[in-house]
Order: sequence, then C-alpha cells, then structure tokens
Amino acid sequence: MKNLSLIIFLLLFACSGSKPVDVSNLVERGGLTYYYKYYSFFKGDGVKISKTPFSGKAIKYLPTGEVQLKGIFKNGILIQSSFLDVYGNILESMEINGDTTISTEWYSNGQKRWENRTIDGNSVSVNRWHEDGMKRKEPFKWEKEVLENDDSNFEGERTLHYIIKKPLYNADKQDVLFFMHGHTENLWNYQDPVINQFGDNYFTVILQAPYEISITSNKFTWFDFRSSNFFDYFIANEDQFNATIEKVLFSIDKIIRKEKIDPKRIFVGGHSQGGILACRLALEYPEIIDGFIAHNTFLPNVYETKKDKSKYSLLRGLVINGKYDKRIDPINSKKIANIFLNLGVNIKSKELKMGHEFPKSSRDVINAWMAQNN
Repeated sequence: MKNLSLIIFLLLFACSGSKPVDVSNLVERGGLTYYYKYYSFFKGDGVKISKTPFSGKAIKYLPTGEVQLKGIFKNGILIQSSFLDVYGNILESMEINGDTTISTEWYSNGQKRWENRTIDGNSVSVNRWHEDGMKRKEPFKWEKEVLENDDSNFEGERTLHYIIKKPLYNADKQDVLFFMHGHTENLWNYQDPVINQFGDNYFTVILQAPYEISITSNKFTWFDFRSSNFFDYFIANEDQFNATIEKVLFSIDKIIRKEKIDPKRIFVGGHSQGGILACRLALEYPEIIDGFIAHNTFLPNVYETKKDKSKYSLLRGLVINGKYDKRIDPINSKKIANIFLNLGVNIKSKELKMGHEFPKSSRDVINAWMAQNN
C-alpha cells in the first residue's frame, strides 16, 4: 500500500477546485514560478508573464495523452509534486512543509525505494528499501555517480550547462569557441553530429541558456524579449539580460579552468538570440574576447553607442545571415557589420542560401574563418 501522505496528496490534488494549468504555461524567474503566455511573433506581442507568482495546480501530459506530472504551487513555489509513468504508477514525489522537504522514489508496486529528508537544503536523513520492503544499507549506483560528478563545490556557483568538443591534436595553446544557441533550443539540438561538425583544430563549447521557457519544456532562453512588430524585437528585462551576460562570463572562466584549457584566443558566437549575447560580449569586453560570430541575429539599438575605437584594434568578427530568413530581417546583419566596421574591427560578412536555421554550411564557413585566424 502506498504511503499515507502520498495518498492524501493525491486526494487533495483531485479534490481541489481549480482546474490544473498545463506546465507549458508556467515559467521560472528568480526562483519563483509565474503564469506565462507566448504569442506568435506574427501577432507582434511576444512573451507575456504574470506579475504575481503562480498558486494552484499544474499538470503535464505525455505526447500520448497520459499524465506525466502533477504539482501544486503556492506563491510561486512548488510544494507538492508527483511524476508518473505511462501506467499511472508514481515514480517520484516531493513535498515541502515549512523548512522540511521530503523527496521520494517509488517502485512500480507502490513500495518506497529511496527517501531523502532535508531541512533548509541540508540532508538530515536518507532511507533506502528493496522492492520487497526490506531496508537497504548500500547506496544505489546512481547516488555514487552523482557524488563523483557533482561540481557544486567548484568554487561555489555552478557554470551553465555545456557540452564540449576537444581538438584532435594537443598543443600548448589553442583557440576556444563558446557558442550560444537560439531561443527555445537546448544542448540536445547541438549534440552529435552538430558539435562534431565544428573544427578539429580548436575547442568548441556549446553553452545552454539559463532560463527554461516553461516548467519541464526542455526549451531554453537567454532572456525575455518582446516584438512590437514582426522584425522589431527588444529586450524586455534589462536586468535579466545583464545577469545572463555575467553568467556567461563566469562560465567561460570556470570552464576554461575546469577543462584545463590554455586558451590562445577566446571566441564567442551564437545563433539568433545567442548571437545577440555574442555581439554584446564583443562590444563590452574586447579585452577578454578576441573574436565573435553573429549568426542570423541582430543588435538592439540600445547598444549602438559610441565606443573607444582603440579597444577594438585586435578584435575580429564573422557575421552570417540567411538570404531567406523570415524571422530576423537579413538587413540586421549588415547593421551589425557596419557598427563593428566603424569601430575598426576586422569583419567578414557572409550571406548563405538558408532561412532562420543553423545548417552544416554555416559551420563550414565558421571552420574556414577560424582556420584563417590561426
């Protein structure tokens, strides 16, 4: 028989009066969850997020229609949740009561498998069971792997999630490219074969954006933005944008040290929304960034400001746009190139026969440009 507290939780969920909100309409910001609605760019409204933290029930369905997740939020905090398999069996559950959190894993027969009780984020007790209900002393294999791979003590703050491709040949110093994906993408979009199509003569690090579009959506964004019409985008939250820049700089530093990279030069690049960050980093930190890649992107007018040209004498840039891009007007790439050319930056521009995408032909251009700059 399932644990009594879990049964009570499910009864509370079922009996609560409000209709569950689909998790695709919830987004996390600053540690709190808000109701969120996304409007098509064709409507010109962009993203709208409630000003009040979300309270109520949430639910997520599998593509086949079965319930995968049930949860209850209070003032933007998830206080109860349960993950189910396709047969309706509970796999994991979580309950917060004051400063105490109880996280539980379950066998398919309803027997507890693992339970961790924390107070103020510190684990105070861990219990384990065999499938027949007998207590287990030995930690599970996955617990050992988590401890071995945990980098939370790597000088405190965690880096952004990333994947890395290392050069085929070792050298004393080698270039490293930090590349940032577009809005609604994630690291999975850049797994093999994509990351392996970057060059073999430099490090490639793909960074994942810090903000998930909606709870469990697995789609990420670097910052909130809006559009007043189809082509006119603007940053909705400047403080959040600046915080993202700091996260990227922090991650660049820590990843270089963690992966023991001795960088000859540091390049940043990005597609679409990630390209905005690459441009901003190049403009604001030319003493750190040696080169940038702007792919199918734009530079908001707020950053078209006068700079000290002497700081950019060694900077180089690659600007790529799609001739058939229907998301971002290709003219924006010309604007980016002109802004940097006026600062004395060595810029190469390339227009490809593509839409708003990041195909292999783009990576071929990047590889050739990186090789030319060795």
